[in-house]
Amino acid sequence: MNRRDFLAAPILTAAASQSAPIEPVTAEVREHLGKPALVIRGRPVYASFYALTDCPGGRWSFEEATKPSLARFVEAGFRLFQLDLFLEDCMPRPGEFSIEPARRQIRGILDLCPDAAVVLRWHVNAPRWWNDANPAELVAYANGPLEEQSRTLPVRYLMDDLRRLKRPSLASEKWFALAQGQTWNLLQDLARTPEGDALAGIQVACGVYGEWHYWGFIRNEPDTSAPMQQRFDSWRKARGRAAVPVPSLEQRRALDDGIFRHPAQRQDVIDYYRCQQELVAERITALCGIVKKSWPRPIVAGTFYGYFFSMFDRAATGGHLCLHRVLSSPNVDYLSAPQAYGDRYRGLGASGISRGLTESVRLNGKLFLDEMDQTPSWQWRNDVDTAFQLTDLDSDFAILRRNVLESYTRGAGLWYYDFGPANNSGWWLDRRLMDEIARIRQVLDRYHQRRYQPAGDVLFVFDTEVFYYTGSIQGSDPLTDAQAVNRTITSAWQSGVALETIHLQDLPKADLDRFKVVVFANTWLMTAEQRRFIRDRVMNSSRHVVFQGMPAYCDGASLNIGVSRELTGLDLRKQAAPLFTVGDAAPGLSQHGNTWYSSTPPSLPADWRRIFRAAGAHLYVETNDIIHAGGGVVLLHSKEGGPRRLALKGLAPIDLQLPPKSSWLFDSATGERLL
Repeated sequence: MNRRDFLAAPILTAAASQSAPIEPVTAEVREHLGKPALVIRGRPVYASFYALTDCPGGRWSFEEATKPSLARFVEAGFRLFQLDLFLEDCMPRPGEFSIEPARRQIRGILDLCPDAAVVLRWHVNAPRWWNDANPAELVAYANGPLEEQSRTLPVRYLMDDLRRLKRPSLASEKWFALAQGQTWNLLQDLARTPEGDALAGIQVACGVYGEWHYWGFIRNEPDTSAPMQQRFDSWRKARGRAAVPVPSLEQRRALDDGIFRHPAQRQDVIDYYRCQQELVAERITALCGIVKKSWPRPIVAGTFYGYFFSMFDRAATGGHLCLHRVLSSPNVDYLSAPQAYGDRYRGLGASGISRGLTESVRLNGKLFLDEMDQTPSWQWRNDVDTAFQLTDLDSDFAILRRNVLESYTRGAGLWYYDFGPANNSGWWLDRRLMDEIARIRQVLDRYHQRRYQPAGDVLFVFDTEVFYYTGSIQGSDPLTDAQAVNRTITSAWQSGVALETIHLQDLPKADLDRFKVVVFANTWLMTAEQRRFIRDRVMNSSRHVVFQGMPAYCDGASLNIGVSRELTGLDLRKQAAPLFTVGDAAPGLSQHGNTWYSSTPPSLPADWRRIFRAAGAHLYVETNDIIHAGGGVVLLHSKEGGPRRLALKGLAPIDLQLPPKSSWLFDSATGERLL
């Protein structure tokens, strides 16, 4: 018996012993015990999936390389699986369409786990032959012509999405008709097969890496194609504005007041970005609608969307700015995102948070799913006994627990996305890691059955609309993504409190009575209604409020520091674009009663701890460690370890001796250590 057979045999034997037929999967997202929950065959479940990669060698469930990992996750109790499938797999040549790749993908799971529920990540990228045949439908760039494809070896379909290679313009109606039609065909045909009985959902995917970023967005400036120009003309006409060319590279980079585009002077650029962003949201919701209409049973439809953190200061060009257009659609059941990138987020001692505004998604009744795609410490060796070897198991356990509990405590779910050694599979094949994954799952399955209670008493408020009006000052960006978004949240998360994040538009939906502190992070664009709500409902005699940067400086029509003064009640003055100060004071952090102001985002956890302590927020620890709290549990994550005093709400402090590289999990009500 080879290694694969050894791993799979107990599962296959158990499966073969089942005599009762397994009912077809039904799937939906509905409110359950205080949070949106995934409901499979009528039963709410903790939404924890195992997912194969999209990379060659590790993406097909029926191949030898993937079987051991699939078998181990089944053995660990997993019944939810996600698999990638591309339109090009089903349509390799003009005039051909076959659902056999989809059937084989699902069948590979069912052979190991007959009661599995499967979500297909359905990539509607145009096949390569279609791109070659339709040059007029392809994306074009303001910063240069299409590049030549130079690769000679087979690679993943998504490998070059950040380059200026042949990709369909997302404004192409010809491409979108193909995507819609073949999505309908896939589901109509699959519904008539035995494999279709296991289908729980479709995650519609396109754009960079299937994540609905506009093609090439990090390095390039899309989209000057004819389809996009036509779309932009129609968009402007619907608003009573004359047609203008899609903005040039120079127009996009032009700024008028520090980091701001003046609304009166840069309307064409602001309009273009809105047009492009609304187009992407429209494509997502339309495709999710086809999923819903074409399936005979309840099915979930979801997408990558709502990314906010670690967006490379490119949010307007390729981010997800139309969050509420997607959240308000009845066709969309869940949003998903990888956990944020970079050592400030993923390193030991960092927060490991999702790229999305998780609490906003929850408040709008949608499920949020993290993509846990952080590798363990595999090291390759050319040795028969230790060909693949874990080099830092303590770090692996600490990061594994931190990342999984981050999503759970915020009322979300996740999947383990297995890029594996050499982008194949097998990241978690080591028995020690799989045992830990099983332990985590057992704990969270149990706590998922309790009523969900969020634990944060500090709320960070962010905005996406502001990115239409702001840009980057190369070499000097104190108030753009790198600082006001990423430095703000990463340093604050090391302050020892429990945090939550929300979109400015959702502030009226929040239970404000829970929060001792509300931080307005990058809310430099506000309507009169939003300003009134903040003055009347958020700024009261007991709650502390923090403003940073240039609060409410823009209202969509003008740039006015007088509005900033009216909102904050402070004598704000512009000393040097893009910095404000209070009176003649030097730039920095200052307190004015219960209102705090910082010219630039505080960069040290101690600064945030000072604010939170003054406001009476609950400090779980007094050190620069990570707290993830909610859903009845508290996770303490530490890089350095050492003596710690953990203060759980309503309990006597617990003195701990943490080892380095540790993540310990506690019951928030009893103090019992769970992991």
